[in-house]
Amino acid sequence: MMMDATTLKNKGNEEFSAGKYVEAANSFSKAIELDGANNVLYSNRSACYAAMQKYKDALDDADKCISIKPDWVKGYVRRGAALHGMRRYVDAIAAYEKGLKVDPANSGCAQGVKDVQAAMARESRDPIARAFTPDAFRKIQENPKLSLLMLQPDYVKMIDTVVRDPSQGKLFMEDQRFGVTLMYLSGIPLPTGDDEEEETRSSPKAAKPAEMPKKEAPLSENEKEALAAKEEGNKLYLSKKFDEALAKYQEAQEKDPKNTLYILNATAVYFEQGDYDKCAAECERGVEHGRENRCDYTIIGKLMTRQAFCLQKQKKYTEAIDLYKRALVEWRNPDTLKKLTECEREHKKAIEEAYMDPEIAKQKKDEGNQLFKEDKFPEAVAAYTEAIKRNPKEHTSYSNRAAAYLKLGAFNDALKDAEKCIELKPDFVKGYARKGHAYFWTKQYNRALQAYDDGLKVDPNNADCKDGRYRTMMKIQEMATGQSSDGDEAARRAMDDPEIASIMQDSYMQLVLQEMQNDPTRIQEYMKDPGISGKINKLISAGIIRFGQ
Repeated sequence: MMMDATTLKNKGNEEFSAGKYVEAANSFSKAIELDGANNVLYSNRSACYAAMQKYKDALDDADKCISIKPDWVKGYVRRGAALHGMRRYVDAIAAYEKGLKVDPANSGCAQGVKDVQAAMARESRDPIARAFTPDAFRKIQENPKLSLLMLQPDYVKMIDTVVRDPSQGKLFMEDQRFGVTLMYLSGIPLPTGDDEEEETRSSPKAAKPAEMPKKEAPLSENEKEALAAKEEGNKLYLSKKFDEALAKYQEAQEKDPKNTLYILNATAVYFEQGDYDKCAAECERGVEHGRENRCDYTIIGKLMTRQAFCLQKQKKYTEAIDLYKRALVEWRNPDTLKKLTECEREHKKAIEEAYMDPEIAKQKKDEGNQLFKEDKFPEAVAAYTEAIKRNPKEHTSYSNRAAAYLKLGAFNDALKDAEKCIELKPDFVKGYARKGHAYFWTKQYNRALQAYDDGLKVDPNNADCKDGRYRTMMKIQEMATGQSSDGDEAARRAMDDPEIASIMQDSYMQLVLQEMQNDPTRIQEYMKDPGISGKINKLISAGIIRFGQ
């Protein structure tokens, strides 16, 4: 079965929440093929690309989103995130600031500015990050020696990896090509002798100490034994032998006490065992340990994220959200972003659930009913709104608020409440009556008639629906015979109805209408056909067909 754009969007949202970014991007792409003017789809796909670190694609989608709806702040959030990922920090801040002009209270843009500023400050202290900017490829191409290395795919991949994430630079310190490139990008003159030039081209295995940054010291026996213990622990962890895995991670810590990674490994065990207090405490200790021993910022970010996840599991949402945000300052990890979003969603739901109280909801609804009787309709709306917050599953509160909205002339709000009432209780006839009234007063007589008819199917004797249907039929008759001035407005509104629009776009119905216009007596012939007569009656009730003109 072919899915529509909305179904594909919902599918993409579910896949994104599950961390299936490739599948989500594919779903959003299919939705865009069906609804290419929907800014939300481009925004969602931009988020997928950013999570996959495809920042150029993320930026393109963010810009498309903004071009479709410039006053929608999330487009600027996506643009800022993409530019942040590309390490175009000045442009990223500018994007977030544009978003704040659209919505000064937007937390996404405000936090984005802080994150970018923190990244800029952090990278200013990191020599690899300062050297491997997004401009690195252009600079390499300008150097006669290094430009030859661009013919080597593994070299290009290496440089691209470090430009994307400078923390990966330490993985390539043994590669002389990386060392020479780091020297050049750092402004250190390269050797000029023929021997050195030849060595650079052929990527020799060793470098002269005076010409290259110092290599990392070889691992000590204890460090090697620690790594071996960690690997054993990883295998045990994957086999869910958590106690044995923990023992190996602790052994690794004893062998190499300055390596914070082993503390991170141990916290994973505590988390799997459900010991969230112990896990959180160890994560906190790990962060302090990592800062003391200058560990990689990604490990600090992971420790803080895991500690926040423990707090989230313990329903300490405010503390968890704060810690997730601080973790993102350390490292803008897609997994942390995903966890923060989910935590905020859980927090909102918890607040709503904690606020629920059916007894207070009934008191507020009764209070609203009394205010309604006293013609205090704004106050009645406020009371019903509180009743709904306290018990959002009670259908009568929506019906009653819809009635108050009708009295205030807030017909669109009344319609939403009536539809919610029907959704919760499809056999509650008052919901259909309120829906019909909302359509009637907005001159959508075809829809009003349908709502009243639906109500009479539930209760054939309902006076409210009967009276509403009679008034609606009188209005339709007045429009059809040219006795009412409502026809033009009703016809304009009716074209927003997908069913009416579909009838008007039907090529055969266009022929029928043309023949009826040329010869009005043909209507008698067409009305004998049940399918055509049904469509003609809908067009009459919508004010499209008027015999008085």
